[in-house]
Amino acid sequence: MGRHAHTVIKRSLVLLALSLAATACTSLRNLEPPEVVMTGLRPLESTLLEQRFQVDLRVYNPNNRDLDIDGVDFELEVNGQHLARAAGANEFLLPRLGEAQTSVIISTSLFTVARQLMALQQTRGLSYKLSGRVHLGSAFGISLPFEQSGALSQDTTL
Repeated sequence: MGRHAHTVIKRSLVLLALSLAATACTSLRNLEPPEVVMTGLRPLESTLLEQRFQVDLRVYNPNNRDLDIDGVDFELEVNGQHLARAAGANEFLLPRLGEAQTSVIISTSLFTVARQLMALQQTRGLSYKLSGRVHLGSAFGISLPFEQSGALSQDTTL
């Protein structure tokens, strides 16, 4: 095989690889964002200046394909006030048209918690808002945004 034939083969392989990558990227970008619901907020160890909580999440997949998740990051607001920003590199498989659970540890300051407690005295319920991204375990660096609001039940601790 001559030099010209090797060049043609190399170019064809490069074009094929680029085409496959573009197709994969396009199919990943057409995914619907998952629904993320907070199912628990539990206090962990605390110091005078830092309070830590475990946030339990249930993630629903509306897509007709499994999603390999390699992390979640979000901001948590309680009663309209910022509580914490969190990120977790938990890896899990989110089954197609199914759900999975994960937990993320958040840290916040004494001042933020005190502000939340003062606000609780003026309100009857606890509402929350989660906004963030679910990161897919792929070489393309794709993440799917989510936003969810709800009310914390009496079983949920703040």
